Amino acid sequence: MENKLFNPQRLILLLVSSFLFATTFIHAQGIDKPRYQIVTTRAGNYLGTFNIELFPLIAPNHVNNFDSLANAQAFDSTAFHRVVPGFVIQGGDPNSINGPISTWGNGNPNQPTVNAEFSPVRHLRGIIGAARDTNINSASSQFYVCVANATFLDGQYTVFGKVTSGMEVVDTIVASPRDANDVPLQKIEMFVTYIGVNDTIPNAPTQTLPANHATGVLATTPYQWTAVPEAILYTVEFSTDSLFSSIYFSKTTALTYIQSPTFLGYTKYYWRVRSNNGGHESVNSAVNDFTTIAGAPELVFPPDSATNVVTNPVLLWNPSNGASSYTLQVATATSFSGTYLIHNLTGLTNTSQQFSLLPNTRYYWRMRSLDGTVLGPWSPKFTFVTGTTAGIGSIQATNTLAIYPNPANDVISIRLPETINGKINLRIEDLSGKLVSDENYYISSQEKRILNKDISALANGMYLIHVMHDGLTYQSKFQKK
Repeated sequence: MENKLFNPQRLILLLVSSFLFATTFIHAQGIDKPRYQIVTTRAGNYLGTFNIELFPLIAPNHVNNFDSLANAQAFDSTAFHRVVPGFVIQGGDPNSINGPISTWGNGNPNQPTVNAEFSPVRHLRGIIGAARDTNINSASSQFYVCVANATFLDGQYTVFGKVTSGMEVVDTIVASPRDANDVPLQKIEMFVTYIGVNDTIPNAPTQTLPANHATGVLATTPYQWTAVPEAILYTVEFSTDSLFSSIYFSKTTALTYIQSPTFLGYTKYYWRVRSNNGGHESVNSAVNDFTTIAGAPELVFPPDSATNVVTNPVLLWNPSNGASSYTLQVATATSFSGTYLIHNLTGLTNTSQQFSLLPNTRYYWRMRSLDGTVLGPWSPKFTFVTGTTAGIGSIQATNTLAIYPNPANDVISIRLPETINGKINLRIEDLSGKLVSDENYYISSQEKRILNKDISALANGMYLIHVMHDGLTYQSKFQKK
């Protein structure tokens, strides 16, 4: 169906200013909602009455504009000049008081306009919005009432109120006989009267998912809470401290849930929710907490899209906070399934793994963490293409060396395993597999098994270090800066 709200000849919006009006009372949680009675007549005969309330906490300028116009009786005798069954009724154009029907909906160019105040409030049945032309800041006195859900308008028009009683009258108006331009065949006039305020403060929501103190919370977990009567918006906040001294993530929504934001792995978060009825916000809900699952490991080497990689590369990754072990997959297709999956290793506790691969072949690899009980998300997929040569030495057994400081400037200290005693070979390779250092040492049975290595001559970057002793290889990585 054509959306005539976008027709510049049919303005559909309401007006607004920024100051607070005399008919409202300010409270700590917001502003009392002004209420109005709209009496309607058709061809001079009484048709019916419906009541509305406005949302000063959401669209203060539009509410103030409506209040100013109502106080000046500017709406009285204007027509509901547009009726579209299943969509809206629209009125409030001063041209419709005594101007030609052809001008109804065009508006008066001398009217002040109100800038848009878009919000997440949904265009549901009974919602009142400000009409405008193609300029989002062109709203003036015209407004529309949704007779059915029209959520395709969300975020494009300013919502500033709702019908609180008498929707059957609105339904009667929209069902009126009309011409080809949706103008009622008999003029339907309105008379707007201020009738007080709604000063209610909504209750706070209650969180329902995830459960309080939940652990291993997945990145796909939605965050849900109970609906609050009269609430039209909710604000949900997350923090890494229970006092919310800083907000990690915040969102305002008309729904009773949000999809998971991007959280850090294996981190405890606190969250709370409050409701908004258009005039007042509730107090914050109780503070719940949850702990996220271990995050995906960060793949380091071979870098993504690398070429001419040695056929026995050492795959490296950075540790994932909270991970007790890792799963590593290597495949020849992005599906990581069937015959394409050539390596599927679980229970890895170090941060490197060496493979013997075919030359001139494209490989894909990815990883995920296990926090002890729950598998985390897969890392992004990396790909590389092997060359024709092997790297230096195959690894019969792999152990991790402790290196500090890391990153380092000039010297690294290597803590050797207690089992090493006698001659060792120490080799350092860059990430392309190029050998940059090859030295032999003799290690006696000293109390502190620390080997200091000068790296001042190396270029800045990441390196692999291998210590070989009695057929075993111990390895790790370090960064020269």
